[in-house]
Amino acid sequence: MQKRIILGIFVGLLTVLCMSLYTYCNLKFNSVYYAQHIPHKEGTEPDIIMLMENKVGAYTPEIDGISYDDDGSYSITREKGTKTSVLDLTGDTLFFHSESDDMYLLNRNFSIQDAFDKRYHKIKYNQRKVLKEIRETVQPVIDAQPKPLINLQWLFNLIYKSRFN
Repeated sequence: MQKRIILGIFVGLLTVLCMSLYTYCNLKFNSVYYAQHIPHKEGTEPDIIMLMENKVGAYTPEIDGISYDDDGSYSITREKGTKTSVLDLTGDTLFFHSESDDMYLLNRNFSIQDAFDKRYHKIKYNQRKVLKEIRETVQPVIDAQPKPLINLQWLFNLIYKSRFN
């Protein structure tokens, strides 16, 4: 009888551990998919933020003209003809090098902190235009995200709703 109780507790703990591990992996690997569907305030761009933050877990398909680099920082580079744009995450700072050779520093909430031209002089910028160009750079990767086997959107929303609202 005592062996059955110990075995029952062991099996129960093992089941809880496996379910917790699956839940963690599901949220991590499908974070970009979930971020596409989370209610959020305008200008927060949760899908782009999750793509950059979960560089190891997010699905990074091979797409013509797009490359990934994760040596110290994480960046997504998009080449369109002779033009190149790069979105890079280093520490808490997002760095965007646009097709027009302008550079933008953004915080993790996706608001622009500084903007520079190729000679590192401060420039004025149109935030909507910059965010649109960033979206164009990473959108093919976001569109390629697979649908999760078990959808835990409700849990993702519960965890991240305060961050994106």
